[in-house]
Amino acid sequence: MRYVIPSFQESTLRRGKSLEQFLGGLQRGDARAIKWLELRPFQNQVEVWSFEAPDVGDAEFTDVYEFGADDIENPVATFANAADALHFAHNVLSALPSRWVNVTVVGDEYADFVAAGRPSHWPPVQS
Repeated sequence: MRYVIPSFQESTLRRGKSLEQFLGGLQRGDARAIKWLELRPFQNQVEVWSFEAPDVGDAEFTDVYEFGADDIENPVATFANAADALHFAHNVLSALPSRWVNVTVVGDEYADFVAAGRPSHWPPVQS
């Protein structure tokens, strides 16, 4: 199973493991870009990081960490506990509770995005 089920997300973060979520594509002027989030435990807190990178991958090149994400020096927000970090990510940054993955699996999410034709809405609406 690719996704960390909601009932395990807080415990994953409490164990010191990060969670990530691919949010899809966006336009930067004339160029395509992608965006993903990371919830990163650090010093008994949880940092919320937001990354954007040029959409330069394809079906064979899905390592989003190699795409040249903007240098970000500070997290978007820091919370004292996992529940508050998840709440912020869901309610402010539009993350979906059912789409969190373990670290490095965000590349698989990007591969699905590419295979789906880089839809304007991610994840695609299920009918």
